[in-house]
Parts: sequence; C-alpha cells; structure tokens
Amino acid sequence: MTHPKLPILWERVLIAFALLLLLSIRGAIGQSKTESDFDRLLETSQLRDDFQSFRTALSQHHPDMYRYRPEESLNQLLDSCQASISGPMSLIRFNNLIRFAVSALECGHTSGSLPGEIMESYAAAVPMFPLKVWFADGHAFVLCSKDENAPAGSEILSIDGESIENIRRKLMLYLPSDGKIETKKNATLNNDAFLFLYNFIYGVKATYRVSLAAAGGNPREVTLKSAKFENTLCPAYKTGSNAKPLEITYPGDSLALLTIRTFSKQRINDANQDFPAFLETAFQQLQQRKITRLIIDLRGNGGGDDIYGALLYSYLTAEPFRYFLALQSRSKPVMTANDHPGLAVQQPAKIHFQQKVFVLIDGRTFSTAADFCAIARSNGRAIFIGEETGGGYEGNNSGGTVRVTLPYSSIQIAVPTVRYANAVKPAKIHGRGIVPEYAVTATISDMLEGRDPQLQKAFENQR
Repeated sequence: MTHPKLPILWERVLIAFALLLLLSIRGAIGQSKTESDFDRLLETSQLRDDFQSFRTALSQHHPDMYRYRPEESLNQLLDSCQASISGPMSLIRFNNLIRFAVSALECGHTSGSLPGEIMESYAAAVPMFPLKVWFADGHAFVLCSKDENAPAGSEILSIDGESIENIRRKLMLYLPSDGKIETKKNATLNNDAFLFLYNFIYGVKATYRVSLAAAGGNPREVTLKSAKFENTLCPAYKTGSNAKPLEITYPGDSLALLTIRTFSKQRINDANQDFPAFLETAFQQLQQRKITRLIIDLRGNGGGDDIYGALLYSYLTAEPFRYFLALQSRSKPVMTANDHPGLAVQQPAKIHFQQKVFVLIDGRTFSTAADFCAIARSNGRAIFIGEETGGGYEGNNSGGTVRVTLPYSSIQIAVPTVRYANAVKPAKIHGRGIVPEYAVTATISDMLEGRDPQLQKAFENQR
C-alpha cells in the first residue's frame, strides 16, 4: 500500500489563491452564507470553543507537534492565543489567529483556512492592493500593473510608511512551512497570497501611499487606488497549466531534461500518463542515447505518492538503499515495511543512470519531492541548483490527513497523522530543507523577460 501525501487545504488555498478553489465546507452555524459573511462577528464563547476544538484536533491527531519547536514554547504561544480571545471577533480576525497558531507549529502540512465560498465572495467584493508583487532576494517588485504610475519592474520600498521588508516579515508569521524554511512562504506570497494576507492583517484600504524606485532611479511616492482581485492578475505569468506532469527532452548533445511536475498518482493518471512506465522508458532512452548529464526539474513539485520518490531514486543508484528511516503515528508509534513499503530496503532499478545528475529546486519543492531530494543529497548523488526546498531534509509530518471543521466559524483544520523520518545523514542545521550548491533566484528582470536562470545554470554547469 502506498501512502500519498495529499495536497493540504492551506497549501491549496494560499498557493493557489488565484484559482479560488471551492472547498464546499459547510459550518454548523444555522445561518445562510452571504457575500459579507467574512465580516460577521463571532461571540466570545463561540471563538473560545472553536479555538479549543482546533487545539484538540492537533493534540489528538498530529504525530509530532513539537518536532521543530519545544513543547513549552509552543504551548505557551497557543495559551497566549487562546487568552487573547477576550471579546467578539470578525471571522477574518479569528482566522488570522488560527493562521498565526498554525504557522507557529512549523509544520507545512498543517493548515487552517476559510471555506472556499467565503474566499470567493471576498475576492469578488473586497478591494485590495492593486499591484502584483514579486519578492526576490529580500526585495519586492511590481511584476505587473494596470497603473502607469507603478510600472512593472519598479521596486516597492514601502506601503503607507512601513518598509516592505517589515510587511513581508509580518505576513510570514501567518504562513505555514516546515521548520525554519522561508522559501516556501516566499513562494506563497508570490502566488497572490500577499494581496489577501495584506488585507487580512492590515485591513481594507481605499488608497495606498507607495514608495517606488525604478531601476537606477530615485525613490518616489505615488498614491494608488485599491482594485478588485481580478484586476491584479498577470495572465502572462500563468504558464504551464496545460503541460503534462511528466516530460523528458534532449536540449543538447549528451544532455537530458527530465521534468516531474508532481508525484501525485491521481494527477499523473488524469493526464493519461503512468509514472513507473514513464520512468522505465525514459531511462532506457538515456542509456540508448548515451546521455552523460541529466537535469531533473522538480521546481513547483508539491509532492504526491511517497513510493514514487523512492522509485525515481532507484534509477540513480546501483546499490540497495534505505528511503525512510522511521514512520510513526498516534495509533501506531512504530511502523514496519508491512505498514509502508518505503521502510523496506529499496532495490536499484535494472536500468540505472550513473552519470552526472543536476536537480532544479525551489520553495515549492515540497513533501515527496523534498524527500527524494534529501536522499539524493545524503547519498551525494546529485548537484542542486535553485533555492532551498520548501520541504524539510530530515522528513516531515504528512501522510493521511484528518480534516476538522470548526463548528461556529466553519474554518477547516487539516492535520497530518504520520511522522516521517528520512534515511539521511545528520542535518547540518535542524529544521531546514535541501540547500542548493548553486543558489540561483530569478530576478524581476528574468521574470519580465522570460528567462530561466536556474535552468541556464544547469545547462552551463560542467562540474
């Protein structure tokens, strides 16, 4: 039996805010939802009951709440959040409190999110910051704009007198991630979450005083009017939606590019592809073509079925290997290979590639994709290019997910149930992802001009 790491609700809502997924969650609050439901007040007793339900869900189902944060520290924070409920709150404000608590847990597979129909009505009704913001290397830029006073490529220095870096740091307190990894949070902000979170945390505004600086120019302040979400989108950057999950191309002599956009069996099957069959054919071709350099592109790969990561690695080694060191849950503290095939000693594939391997990674390389990267890094089997993975090197908390709808707010909590420990050498720094040998981040110029500096680095690398 394989154990798919299911896409978590928080990941789906925040990273794909632009898609406004309808989650079809119904609360037991005895009233019909309206377009202004996000403004409704919850009574103090309701808020306290819901927050306690949230904590109960964690304590009953989460396999390791204190993996990254000491028990005393986390419990004190949760106690403080609970004590802060001293009067009625709006649904938005209470969800901020839940998000803050989830972020403090430092588990990228745990989530707390508003129902999809509320998010949809919010996006349609509430004005937001009017610019598509792109964060890169500690700076923020305008990726696209419909206001001539804020052209694409301009650097955003401050909003309403507060530096953009302070704003970014504050918003990150409401985003989940494994351990101390920030690249996943940054990627979430770049995928439209900034607009929603800025509204949620700073409040709805009619206008914004924005300090901008064009490349090589002096800072200047402009006043921008708020805009509906649909008027902030950048269609030109919504690429890859029709691409197959699995692709292999040969961009140069003795060079192959293997792109794996997901490890989800369902998504792969829905695209009429078969992962085991694809890998077998692909690696046969590598052998026939006498390929000496293989680039595996895992950017944006949010994970999927555990065993697919192990299967991919089996094509890169000639030796038997361990993939997972240990798995445990509340109901089963010690699991064996009978519970999960990833705990067995894995065998190399009959056809395995023993030449140079480069792996492209970023903050969206998460869950199963990060597990594969961890094994490849630990065994010295690949050179990594790009950004630190969004998933942890040592493992994660994921597996089957328990979903709980809080009774009064209808906020949905998603809690992982299995603690995964990867079979890797000790981490240099606890709570981090796979850090690339070659750190390469796309600049605003790369984005605007359609360049891919990470892939280009892999093409150029002769190591």
